[in-house]
Amino acid sequence: MEKSKRKQSSDPHLDLILTAAAALVRGPQPTAVDAPGGDLRRERVHELFFSPLSDFLIDEALPTRQEGRIHRPMLDRVWKWLARDVMPNEVKTVLDQAGNAAVSGERVDALIQALRTRAVDALGEALEASEVSEKKRRIIGVELGGERGIAELKDIQKVFAAERWLSPFLKSIPDRINEHRLKKDHDVLRLVDKCSNRFPDHVPIIAAALVERSDTPSALCTFAGRLAGNEDPRTIAGSQFAPFVDIVMSEAERLQIRALDDRHNNDDPGAFSEALSDYHALVRGVERDMDLSLTGRWHQRLADTKRNISGEVTRELKGASGAIRRALQVPKFDSDGVLKVDQTAIDDAVRTLRVVTMARTASETFAVNEIGKQTRQAVEQTLEIVTRSLITDLGKADGAEIEAHASAADVAIKLSEIYFGADYAAQLQRSREAAFAKASNKETESAPAPERKLVSSVLARY
Repeated sequence: MEKSKRKQSSDPHLDLILTAAAALVRGPQPTAVDAPGGDLRRERVHELFFSPLSDFLIDEALPTRQEGRIHRPMLDRVWKWLARDVMPNEVKTVLDQAGNAAVSGERVDALIQALRTRAVDALGEALEASEVSEKKRRIIGVELGGERGIAELKDIQKVFAAERWLSPFLKSIPDRINEHRLKKDHDVLRLVDKCSNRFPDHVPIIAAALVERSDTPSALCTFAGRLAGNEDPRTIAGSQFAPFVDIVMSEAERLQIRALDDRHNNDDPGAFSEALSDYHALVRGVERDMDLSLTGRWHQRLADTKRNISGEVTRELKGASGAIRRALQVPKFDSDGVLKVDQTAIDDAVRTLRVVTMARTASETFAVNEIGKQTRQAVEQTLEIVTRSLITDLGKADGAEIEAHASAADVAIKLSEIYFGADYAAQLQRSREAAFAKASNKETESAPAPERKLVSSVLARY
């Protein structure tokens, strides 16, 4: 929603919803007093226990494990392990108290805080034991998902242990950090520099918090250079501030995963192109600010994401013409006389066209120069020829076919607007209205008197 606002979205409800959502997400954590005793409050114990991790959680399983970024599904595994094996009595006590309506919300909050404080020592002891005992390490690995799960647990314990100073530090950092603040201003720089000097082992944690709040995550590469006192990537790579660039690379990996998931699993036809646009903006910013060819590790991580996402974009472009033709088929009526519009085909065409349009300005990022040109030529020809043909056929249609041809023409105009713009779509809309009027008048003139009223009422919807 914040991105839509920055793009000057015309949605009149955006500010209202954004204000409420931001207050919930970034405001003080709601306390247990808001919930009555019973199952509802018991369920919230888990949420409140892990609340200090909110700045560090991601939904994507990164190909390269990144310190400071915690996979959200890991929380359930850690909670079950804590409640069963590590501190079962303590967890049971808190859950029982939360389920008791006679216990105040403030008391439950205090119990959860105390549980988290004790968990710091308990988790630390378990991690230390795993370092000296291969057997105990295997047991923990089985519960949490191997070495990666143990690494996630280390981050959780690290954040919990730092809560006393980390929470005030995060509150002193702006909720949203723009590019200028990272590249030029000194307020955030001074805060991070001071904190990094006092807690050098927590630089990856600090970097992870900043990437979540940055409007332009790629600017953290420049920010790392400012902290290191040298913009040379090799110097940054050898400094304590290298994790800021590591975090940016992990963000490229996260956006790549999100884009691929949106293409295959998201019903929103605009989600894939939005994810691609975010990925392109990140890569463009990184490559503008830092010569990654001087640092093999970062260069390779970014190159891997570009290769994976390029293959997906190429497949999308190759199927563009076919997707558009399927969406522009004149729909049929079923046995009950209801028009069967193929919404899946329309959504596929919308997704593809938005990718084609977006890739036009990002062909270098996705390595689709040649296929991009070929696709645009095919798309332009298909849209222009088929749309004009549909509008012409609409003027010739009669009976129930008027509705079917009008529906196909509307889809064609919608797709043309995505690709060619609003002005071109407005011209097509005028042609469509003239063709519809022609068909309607012809139908009305030829229909018997009782039928004219019926036809008029059916067409009034359009």
